[in-house]
Amino acid sequence: MRKEDNSLAIPAVNSRIKLTETGVTMLPFTLFEAIAYNLARSVPLIMLAFYPFKGRRRFSPELTALIYEGILLTWMFISLFNIYFSPSALVMVVVEMTGFIVIAALFVAANNGHPGRMLFFCFMLINVGYMTTVSSKCLEYFLFPDLALQRYRWSATVCLCIVSPLIMIPVYYFMKWEAEMINQDMQPKYIWQFSWLVPTTFYLIWAKEFYGTGNPIMWAVNVYNVLFLGIINLGSFLIYYLILRLIRDNTRYMHLREENHVLALQVMQYEDLNQRIDTARQGRHDLRHHIVTIENLVNDGNIDEVKQYLYDIGEKYQLDETFIYCSNTTVNGVLLYFAREAEKYDIEYKVNLGIPEDIKIAKTDLSVLFGNLLENAVEACARLRSGKGRINVRGQTTQNTLTFAIDNTYEVIPEKDKKGRFRSMKHSGVGIGTESVKNIVNRYNGVIEFETRGDFFCVSVMLYLP
Repeated sequence: MRKEDNSLAIPAVNSRIKLTETGVTMLPFTLFEAIAYNLARSVPLIMLAFYPFKGRRRFSPELTALIYEGILLTWMFISLFNIYFSPSALVMVVVEMTGFIVIAALFVAANNGHPGRMLFFCFMLINVGYMTTVSSKCLEYFLFPDLALQRYRWSATVCLCIVSPLIMIPVYYFMKWEAEMINQDMQPKYIWQFSWLVPTTFYLIWAKEFYGTGNPIMWAVNVYNVLFLGIINLGSFLIYYLILRLIRDNTRYMHLREENHVLALQVMQYEDLNQRIDTARQGRHDLRHHIVTIENLVNDGNIDEVKQYLYDIGEKYQLDETFIYCSNTTVNGVLLYFAREAEKYDIEYKVNLGIPEDIKIAKTDLSVLFGNLLENAVEACARLRSGKGRINVRGQTTQNTLTFAIDNTYEVIPEKDKKGRFRSMKHSGVGIGTESVKNIVNRYNGVIEFETRGDFFCVSVMLYLP
């Protein structure tokens, strides 16, 4: 135990005596009171912090539980160190900020998600903790004015248990809204890269106001300070809400964009199918005339002309064989469509792909993946001014992964912007199809690589099956 003045020290276990600059004496409190208060303050916040990431832990339940305990112990260490050892408010702030950095690192390590999103909620809840602490101390001053000027007395824990539900319940519903309304797999990562700075800035404001006075207790019992920072806290939540609404709307836009691409691809396939149906209908209508013509040629003994006539009929009505490239009907339909598109441009089209029908990937995702990449490959080959276009599709499925590659000859390498995104060759701006493919790959925790090898532009994709 550190003594500031030997003449004022009282030999009590688990206690600390200190005269503040205003002359207020902080009377002895037991270690049990300090631990009880900090448990009541920290446990609800830790539970709320992990709520948006339930079911998305990075490690086993046992190891995750150890990380939770590490966060709680770090919080307790910060509080108890500042109680018994910190010589000044500056040291308290430094210790607290260092401890919160450790807590944030453990929090990010425990959950599987974007670090920016996790830091956003981590510092948002730290700010909620400040608001709860200050509000409960102000209430304690009205109910127990003498005890309120002391740290961590039983009255502080009682008031904290009264105030905490009033603040934590609305925060819980806010976190629940975020978890239910925003599709976690479709969130654009670039937004989270900077959004976490907003609650972090509010945290620095809280720390300055709370510790900058040199006497946090006297500052906290002033109701006007509590009301002022309460208004700031409400404003911060309004900003949080607007940020999350922005993310939700952007997520919906990306989802609709992918759905529109799937629908556009299906329309093209249906148009191709309708054209073939019309051709078959016309062929059936003309069948009687063809039979008469063939019968006359046979009667005249013109066998070679019969063969040529049958060949011409086959070319006219596209009586080609329907290939089955893989067992998955969705992917096979996409491959068939682009096989016919490749045929229009005299592109060599080879497929060696193994994808089962019951693969655990959404059909819309498969359609967008192969549709976008094959569309880009056909367009690249169609732009060739010399040489023959070639497209090679190959891949396989294992118990845990889907791996495939699409290689195509090219003439011009697609340009990239400053963020490494491919620019579209059909319009100004980023290529929508390629970005949709990247989003799907990220959704399945996969990897996608773009590279050139000789005359080929190569795209390699690996997805982890859920």
